[in-house]
Amino acid sequence: MIRHKILVVDDESANLRLLKRVLSDQYDVIEATSGAQGLELLKEHAISLIITDQRMPGITGVQLLEQSLDFRPQAIKILLTGYTDIQALIDAINSGKVYKYIPKPWDADELRITVCRALEAYELKERNDGLLIELRSALAQLEEVSMGTIRALADALDAKCDYTSGHSLRVSRYAVGIAKQMNLSAEDQKDIELAGILHDIGKIGVPEAILWKPDRLNPAEQTVMATHPVKSAQIIGELNGLGKVRKYVLYHHENLDGSGYPDGLAGEVIPLGSRIILVADAYDAMTTDRPYRKSIGHERAASELRKYAGKQFDPDIVEALLTMVGEQGELVKDKMPESVIGLSLSGVDLRQTGKQYLAGY
Repeated sequence: MIRHKILVVDDESANLRLLKRVLSDQYDVIEATSGAQGLELLKEHAISLIITDQRMPGITGVQLLEQSLDFRPQAIKILLTGYTDIQALIDAINSGKVYKYIPKPWDADELRITVCRALEAYELKERNDGLLIELRSALAQLEEVSMGTIRALADALDAKCDYTSGHSLRVSRYAVGIAKQMNLSAEDQKDIELAGILHDIGKIGVPEAILWKPDRLNPAEQTVMATHPVKSAQIIGELNGLGKVRKYVLYHHENLDGSGYPDGLAGEVIPLGSRIILVADAYDAMTTDRPYRKSIGHERAASELRKYAGKQFDPDIVEALLTMVGEQGELVKDKMPESVIGLSLSGVDLRQTGKQYLAGY
C-alpha cells in the first residue's frame, strides 16, 4: 500500500501540530510555516496532496497552489479558509486549482475522509496517465492494438467520471449497431466502434470539479467541457489506420444545423461516423443517471431525438437507432449489438447505470 506524502502549510504552528496529529498515523506529513517554504519542500519531496491555509503573510494559499503547478502539477490541492475568504475561495475554484475547500474550524473526522477521497482521486489519475501512455504506444501500430488496453482506458475514463459507468462501451455498441442497421461496411463498422470507445478520451484533461458537478454547467465550464473533442482527436493523433477514427471523434459534437462545435460544420459535411456517435452519445446520456438529473427513460429520450431530428440530429440515424433498440428500449434490457473488434461488456451492468455516482452521495 502506498504511503503518501502530504504537505501541510500554515503560518500558525498550533494548526500544523493539529493537522499532523490527525493525519500522521496514515501518511507522511511534511510541515511548512509559509508559502515560500512550502514551495521549496515541493521541490524536494514527491508530494501527493497539499493542504494549505489561505491567509498567510507573503504568499497566500491560493498563490501557493498556483505556483505549485510548476513543481507538482499532479498533486491534489485542498484549501483551508475562513468564511471571510469567500472571494479567494471563488477565485481558487474558478481557476480549477482546488480539489476541495474546508472551512474553518474543521472537523477531524471530516478532514480524514476528505483526504482519503482526495488521495484515491490522485491514485486514479496516476493510473489513467499510465493507461494513456499505454494507449498511445499501442495505437502506433493499429494491427498490434491491444483490445485489453482500450478496454482498460474506457474503464479508466468511466472511473474518472464514475456516474457514467460503461458509457464509452455503450456508446460504441449503440454506434456499431446503428452502422449495422444502415448496412455500412465491416471496415466502417470497426472505425465507428473504435471512435465510440475513444470519443471522450479528451475528458482526461477536464477537471473533476466540472465532470462531477451536481448541477448544470455555467458558460465558462461549458467552454472547458467543449474542448474535449479536440483533445480527444489530439490524443489519437495522425496515426496510420486511425484517420477516420480521429475525424469521427473530432466532429462528434457537430450538429446537423451547424450549431455544434468545434467548427460549426453542417449537414453532410459532418462525417457520417460523427453523426452516428452524436446520436448514440445523446441516447446514452438521456437514458442514464447524471450528477444533475436522473435518467429520463427510453420513451422521453426517443421523443427528444425525434424532436431535434433535422436540427441537431440526422433523421435517418435517429430512426436507425430507435429501430435497433426497439420501441420500448428492450434492447438495453436484453443485450447490446455484438462488437466487431472483440471487446466485451461483462463488467458493465446495463440496468444500473449511474449506480457508482449515486451510491457515493
